[in-house]
Amino acid sequence: MERYGVTPNPKNYTLWYVYASGRHPDIRRSIDSILDTGASPAPEQVDQLYEKYLGGALQQDEFIRTSNDMATVLAQVMEFVNEAGQTTSDYSEQLRSFTGDIAQVANGDELSRLVNRMLTETRRMEQQNRELENKLSESSVQISDLSTRLEDVKRESLTDALTGIANRKCFDIRLSEGIKRADQSNQPLCLLMVDIDHFKSFNDTYGHQMGDQVLKLIGAILQQSVKGRDTPARYGGEEFGVILPRTELADALILADQIRRTVAGRRVVKKSTGEELCQITLSMGVAQYRSGEPPVEFLLRADEALYAAKHGGRNQVSAEQAFKELTAVGQVRVLRPGSGAERQR
Repeated sequence: MERYGVTPNPKNYTLWYVYASGRHPDIRRSIDSILDTGASPAPEQVDQLYEKYLGGALQQDEFIRTSNDMATVLAQVMEFVNEAGQTTSDYSEQLRSFTGDIAQVANGDELSRLVNRMLTETRRMEQQNRELENKLSESSVQISDLSTRLEDVKRESLTDALTGIANRKCFDIRLSEGIKRADQSNQPLCLLMVDIDHFKSFNDTYGHQMGDQVLKLIGAILQQSVKGRDTPARYGGEEFGVILPRTELADALILADQIRRTVAGRRVVKKSTGEELCQITLSMGVAQYRSGEPPVEFLLRADEALYAAKHGGRNQVSAEQAFKELTAVGQVRVLRPGSGAERQR
């Protein structure tokens, strides 16, 4: 990892450990094919390999382990309850016997013996109930811990390991949910697509570790800039998306430009030396959802707006109309084979 400038984070350690162990031939072949070119693996390549081969598998393994532990605890609870049921049944039988016997008592000594017997049984029942209560209390704590583990697994499966914001899987889920709510409530929904300008050149110049720091910075700024109902996500590589429920296009454009100016105002500094390296800028495209359109079309319009921002010189925000204007003057040609969509840049 040091030789190829791979950032030492948990995700990368996992991928490269599996590579070095030789236990996963597909991972070894994929990484070797990159190394054979003489180039260092780009962060987005590492991310893609991890998500493709390990991300879902590791989360699924943890989910299965937690589910099995939960089943074990529940089986114990059922055993406790069954034991308690048998104890209660035995005690009930003792009471019925006591009721019959007491009717036939001939003297005080017999009555005293019966009362002492039932007192003993009652105390035994109380002790067993206390033991059951303690067992159920312990099981409750275990179930609570396992529930927390399941929530952690779910959260990790929807979080980008590098930036700490939502990942592509979470983005797709939240976008579908947002579209459904927008259709049901007739409220606006906007989408920002964000790309770091000249990021490949930055990585080539300053290294992938510095590139990762920039990605973390952008993730943090996006998270700090939005409201609780909004979803900033790492869409892939150096591209991000922000889902904005109940937001009109004009307000989304204002927010996008605030984010753009915040990032443009920052300077990347090398911590070890204090050296100021460069300025980071963003290009951003904004689109508003049209009722009934498929998510892919909504994404496409936001992506086209992003393309217009890059075409216009980068470090700027463009609305969906900007791409149509480029098309109208012949500066871009759109190809739409079948149900998909492509553009020639």
